[in-house]
Amino acid sequence: MPETPDRPSEIAAPASLTPVSRAPEPRARLRHALGVVAKAAIALAALYIAWRLAAGIRWSDLAARLAGASWTLVALAVLFLAVRFAAWDLRFRLAAARVTGGRSRAPFGFSVLLASAALNLLNPAARLLGGPLRARHFARATGRSFGLFYGIVLYDQLVHQATISLCTVVSLAAVALAAGHRALGWGAYGLLAAVAGGLVLWSRKSGPFAGSPLARFLARRAARQDSRLQRLYVHGQEAVSTFVSLVADRGMGLRAVALGGGLFLANAVAQWLVFRALGESVGVLPVIAVVALGNAAGMLMGTPGGIGTTEATMVAAYVALGVDRVSAGAATLLFRGLHYALVIAVGGPALVGLEVKAALSAAKKPAAEARRRRAA
Repeated sequence: MPETPDRPSEIAAPASLTPVSRAPEPRARLRHALGVVAKAAIALAALYIAWRLAAGIRWSDLAARLAGASWTLVALAVLFLAVRFAAWDLRFRLAAARVTGGRSRAPFGFSVLLASAALNLLNPAARLLGGPLRARHFARATGRSFGLFYGIVLYDQLVHQATISLCTVVSLAAVALAAGHRALGWGAYGLLAAVAGGLVLWSRKSGPFAGSPLARFLARRAARQDSRLQRLYVHGQEAVSTFVSLVADRGMGLRAVALGGGLFLANAVAQWLVFRALGESVGVLPVIAVVALGNAAGMLMGTPGGIGTTEATMVAAYVALGVDRVSAGAATLLFRGLHYALVIAVGGPALVGLEVKAALSAAKKPAAEARRRRAA
């Protein structure tokens, strides 16, 4: 794909994607309601499966297994979980640098990411709040518009979903080959290659990527990613233009995929270390495949922070691969518990601090304006 200009303003979003202020149509409201019901049903089903899997585990056995864990290895697992978030933050800040030409500080980006993750975990409307919060604080810190950074958020979400999906398919195909299911494994790789080839041909169908059918499709998906983009904000066109410019940037795409793969592997290594901390020898490849499957389930089913669905999927997958229930349950609960603890312990205070700072800054603006008027 050809390189595109660094500034998103040079790529205009199609006029049909410009946000409009109108009430959602009845059909759109019905689709939204059905989507909420479907996600709730999936979450309940996942929780039921988790309960059924845990039914044969005595909590005393589970507690004993956790109490005997090597806390040195547990601490190392927490370090890899932090590295995962650091790679995630770096991907976002690199995308922001491609668009704005400036650089933001790593501690600030890391705290904003963890704050948005904490909000996603604590609020049932997770995906409606975490992304805008991230864009809002970056916009305030840099003096740029909300729409520009919301376009970067949409790009980051797309890359994250695509990377997790890719890692899931590759990992599961590798497990299938290792288990002797050659037709299934090579069939998955063949399908992946066909999809990749089809996307390349589609993106080049109409010359420059920014005007291709694939770019227009992705732009419409970006505009619809968050319905509030059309109802509440006036920056929708700039957000979509920023999104399209980043998708068309081949250099940024390669960096984003590399960092996405790095954060995925850091996550899997953390889970493998948890197994080692519990004294269990589980192969690296099965762990990678199960972590990928759990992440994909949590991401696709839409529960806040993947809670419930991710754990149920991971325990079920480990049991299916031959890990005993107590070990599967203990390793999954400890691994996910460390994830939640990190998000809450770091992201919770960061969220409060960022919001207090923003409120104080907003309170000072009227006084500053009054002083300027008196001076004039």
